[in-house]
Amino acid sequence: MNMKYWKAGLLFLAVFFAQTSLLNLISIAGYTPNLILCMVVVLSFLYENEMYGVVFGAVFGLLYDICYSSVIGATAISLVLVAILILVLREYANIENIVNMWVVSAVSIALYYGINWGLFHISGNPIGIVYVIKHLPVVFLYSLAVVTLIYLILIRKAVRYRRDRYFR
Repeated sequence: MNMKYWKAGLLFLAVFFAQTSLLNLISIAGYTPNLILCMVVVLSFLYENEMYGVVFGAVFGLLYDICYSSVIGATAISLVLVAILILVLREYANIENIVNMWVVSAVSIALYYGINWGLFHISGNPIGIVYVIKHLPVVFLYSLAVVTLIYLILIRKAVRYRRDRYFR
C-alpha cells in the first residue's frame, strides 16, 4: 500500500515540531532521539516505490539546519545519503522482518552521525570524533527504540495482509 505524499509530509511536519520543541520533555539522561532521522529510516525502509525519506529528509533536514544549526545543509545531506543507502539495502531485506529493520536502522544511525560529524568537521566545528562516539550509544539505543515503535505502527498500513502468507 502507498502512503500519499501529503500524509508523509504531515508526519514529517509533526515530527519536526516535536523534535524541536517537545522532545526535551522526554529526554533520557539529557539525550533525545533524532525523530527526523527515525522517520527517514522507517519510511525509506517500508515504502519502496516512493522517495519519502529522500524528499522529506532533504526538506526537513534543511529546515532544521536553517533554524537550529551553524552549518546549513549538513543535516539534509546526511539524511538524503542515509535514505539512499536504505533504498539500496532494502532490496536485500524482507520489510516484514523486524530484525532486518533493526540491522538497517543500526547501519543508518551510525552512518548518519558519522556523515554529519564529518560535514560539521569540514566546516570547522571543533567537536572531535571521540566525543561523538562516546555519546552515540545512548542516542543509538534511544533512536532504535523509537524506530521500532514507528515501524510497528506503520507496518500495518504499509503491508496488506501481512499475516497471510498465501495471499500473495
